[in-house]
Amino acid sequence: MKHMKILALLGLLLSLLGSASVLAGNTKTVELEVDGMTCRMCPITVRRALNKLDGVEEVEAKYEGHGEGWARVRYDADKLTVADLTRATEMAGYPSRPRQEQGQ
Repeated sequence: MKHMKILALLGLLLSLLGSASVLAGNTKTVELEVDGMTCRMCPITVRRALNKLDGVEEVEAKYEGHGEGWARVRYDADKLTVADLTRATEMAGYPSRPRQEQGQ
C-alpha cells in the first residue's frame, strides 16, 4: 500500500513537471532573409552567431547564391526578440530581416 502511494505521488510530480516545462517556454520560430552570403561557408558563421545567444534553441541556415541566404531560428521569446536575432547576424557581417509571409 505504501508503494502505491509513493508511485501515485511520483506520477503526480512528473505530470506537474511536464506541464510546467510546457508553460515555462515561449518558443517561437522566425525565418530571416540574410544578405551578404557569398559561399557555402557563410551559413556556418550565421549559425554560430545566432547560437551564441542565450535563448536560441535551434538554427538552420542556407546559402541560396547571388549574395542571398536564409536562417530559420527557433528561440525563446521570453529571452530574445527578432531584433536581437537580426543584430547578431549583422554583427557577424550578414544583415538580415524577417521574411515576409506571402499575402502580407
